[in-house]
Amino acid sequence: MAQTPVKMTTAQPRIPSSVFEGLFVRGLEPNSQLAQGLRSEGYEPKCPEVDYPVQVWKRCVALARDIVYGQLGDSEAYRLLGRKLTEGFADTLVGRVAAVALPMIGATGVVQRLPRYLSMMGRPDLEVRLISVGDRARRVSIPDMHNRPEFIAGALEVALERAHVKPCISVEDRSHLGFSLLVRW
Repeated sequence: MAQTPVKMTTAQPRIPSSVFEGLFVRGLEPNSQLAQGLRSEGYEPKCPEVDYPVQVWKRCVALARDIVYGQLGDSEAYRLLGRKLTEGFADTLVGRVAAVALPMIGATGVVQRLPRYLSMMGRPDLEVRLISVGDRARRVSIPDMHNRPEFIAGALEVALERAHVKPCISVEDRSHLGFSLLVRW
């Protein structure tokens, strides 16, 4: 009896509602135009699902970029959205648990825990590579094709600021498969 080959598919990431809440409810405090747009893209802030497909996340982030920061260039707009994500996520039930430890673990601890933080944000699939480039710098490679590097840079900036350092994060490399950041503090 011949066996039918099994086609392996990679499951698309699902983003927890706490991440949506962090950015779109607590970070940005949506106005009526943004709230209506989020609903049309598949996210209802007043009646959230447990999690959402990453495609819904991407559409909602792009919408917020256009509505909230439409006057800015992409790099600055996405970095600001990333900052709003961490600020708002730290006010969620799940985020408060992580945020309280940031000052105690320091900048090195924050960067070393980046894979865990990304996992909390619905991305356990990412194999983050950290390379030390001195006592106060790391090269971070993230194989993420769903988020802009500036978005992740902005989110990480706020986490590092909560660890009481002044971060300087630059995008070193980007491709359709991911990106590298140089994180200094």
